Amino acid sequence: MKLYRKHGAIIVESPILVGVAGFLSLGKKGYRDAKAAAFFPFVFVKSWEYAAPVFVNHERIHFRQQMETLFIGMYFIQIYEDLYSRLFLKLKAPEYYLYRAHEQEAYLNQANLNYLKTRKIFSLFKHTKQKQRIRFIEGQNPLVEIY
Repeated sequence: MKLYRKHGAIIVESPILVGVAGFLSLGKKGYRDAKAAAFFPFVFVKSWEYAAPVFVNHERIHFRQQMETLFIGMYFIQIYEDLYSRLFLKLKAPEYYLYRAHEQEAYLNQANLNYLKTRKIFSLFKHTKQKQRIRFIEGQNPLVEIY
């Protein structure tokens, strides 16, 4: 496990912790495919290559969301959206993961490195109401496209 500061975040390199976070989010597929996770104030990455600006910016967007919802609120929203998307919409992984409002905001704005400077407070709730269909671009994770 390595610890360093990069792109305005405290980075912890730990494939096991990232895998556990992925498992909690998506099950076995998440354990295998997760590359980074955010638990304020740390960004956990599987390896150094995932400490790239786009990955770190994505996780820093999650930091802001966590702080705005007093940490626990984001997890209540996630549980509600997961239940709704899996039980009523019948979405499978990774579609139900990408249905989450906090992931939609993070994925749609991760490439804009100035997003956190211009982001309005509680922007998470805009994505709760206005869902978009997004999917990973094959072989270019974490890049997504709207379809």
